[in-house]
Amino acid sequence: TKLDRVTSNGGSRLDSLHQVATANGVLHLAHPRIGPRPADDKVVYQRSGNAGTSWSGERAIFKANTRYRKVSPNLAVAAHAKLVAVAFRASGPSGHTLFVRVSRNGGRSFAGRVPLFSTSKAEGIGVPAVAIGDGVMAVAWTNRASGEVQVRTSRTEGRSFKAARTLGTTRMSIDCQSRVTDGLVGVAANGRSVHVAWSDTARPQCYADEIRVRTSLDRGSAWSPARSITTRDTYGWPELDARGKTVIATVQTTSGGLIVSRSEKNGRNWREKHIKAPAGHLLSAADVSLLPGRKVVLTYVKERMRQNKLRSTRLVSRRSTDGGRTWKPPKPVTKDAPLLRMAPNVVAVGSRVTIVVQSGQLDGSPRHIFASRLR
Repeated sequence: TKLDRVTSNGGSRLDSLHQVATANGVLHLAHPRIGPRPADDKVVYQRSGNAGTSWSGERAIFKANTRYRKVSPNLAVAAHAKLVAVAFRASGPSGHTLFVRVSRNGGRSFAGRVPLFSTSKAEGIGVPAVAIGDGVMAVAWTNRASGEVQVRTSRTEGRSFKAARTLGTTRMSIDCQSRVTDGLVGVAANGRSVHVAWSDTARPQCYADEIRVRTSLDRGSAWSPARSITTRDTYGWPELDARGKTVIATVQTTSGGLIVSRSEKNGRNWREKHIKAPAGHLLSAADVSLLPGRKVVLTYVKERMRQNKLRSTRLVSRRSTDGGRTWKPPKPVTKDAPLLRMAPNVVAVGSRVTIVVQSGQLDGSPRHIFASRLR
């Protein structure tokens, strides 16, 4: 399929991840601009009303200042009806803060930023996730100092949030050298239901041996006990989507494959499928989107390896027509490229599917964000 460039200027760092969400036929994209100087950091927002064929110019919804001089690269965006929420982290001399900015008119303008959690401890705040359902907005993250997985919910379209609630703890580290604890949370919402998943380990280590999830059926008032999505060894960071009573989660295994786990009872029980990588390849982290009529689309980057070195990458997609029970063979979205960022995003605008991916080079430097519409 055709790749359309989203960004006018290339990115500055490989870990400048993007996130995309959709509602009312509009795509909403948020991504950070990092450096080269601390004062240059910012969070930018773009929107598309034609499934990604063209995009609005970049609009800064946060700029570094004397109090908050640095933006953390990984952020989150969600959309529902006319609501758009972007959750991001910023740091400065006094510590770290997790913010959310909300648009109530489909991304045309954003209200002021709302602080959700602050800490002066050096460990900082874990990667956030955000989701919006009917009358509920949920933002989840990890308190890296304590390992607590926390969530705050709003029933006022993001104007105010209830006190933070701890759903569990994690020992997983995203850095095997310095032990940066982070549950790498994932969140999905549909109707009144909210699902928060995180990565966990029996002992401190830099991969997960379980993905756990808790579900609220009443917009965050009460939560189920923690349930297991998978107990395979993975790199953590579950991606979730929900439609009706179906919830699907994906996560990358340490052996180079993917786990696609689904619940057809609103998170009460889970069944997983292991997608193995073909010989000589590894599969990147994946993203998943549920479509009407029990259709599902999955996207990931297939990495071609030789002598333990990355030779090329290719963006692929897979489809399911039975709610994720079975999957059709993978189809290429792009030709081989030197380097694609290993975390593509996929969303559905009605029956149309758009994938957003970041390009790069083998030396690790990023280039541009692209959007591709599947046929």
